[in-house]
Amino acid sequence: MGKSIASLCAVFALLACQSDKPEEQVRKAFETCRRGVEAGDAAAAAAPLDPAFLGPDGMDRASARLFLMGTLKREKIGVTVLRNEVAVRGNEALQEVDLLLTGRSGGLLPQEASNRSFRLRWRKAGSDWRLAELQSLDGR
Repeated sequence: MGKSIASLCAVFALLACQSDKPEEQVRKAFETCRRGVEAGDAAAAAAPLDPAFLGPDGMDRASARLFLMGTLKREKIGVTVLRNEVAVRGNEALQEVDLLLTGRSGGLLPQEASNRSFRLRWRKAGSDWRLAELQSLDGR
């Protein structure tokens, strides 16, 4: 009886995930990146990147992952989402976020903070949303 209840709960959980609106699916994919950055886990932060990812200054998926590995190894980064707007059209989504980024090297308190704005272009691949492009809206 316990196994069947657990199986039934798993089925309902999967159905609940599938019924999420596309906008919520994009926000969840973004949240995966955000949590990875805060945890210092470059692999988790880069997991939603599309194989053809294009970032600032021509950064591709491999260089983005190396950048994350180097940065997250040196510094603890906090990411606070101030604005998160998502618009979905078919298999594409545009997301604009305003973030407060904080960094610290060793102590408890942040040593620096900056407000940053980004535009993200997502592409649906199968049942997953993949980050295809990241643009800084700050000119940095």
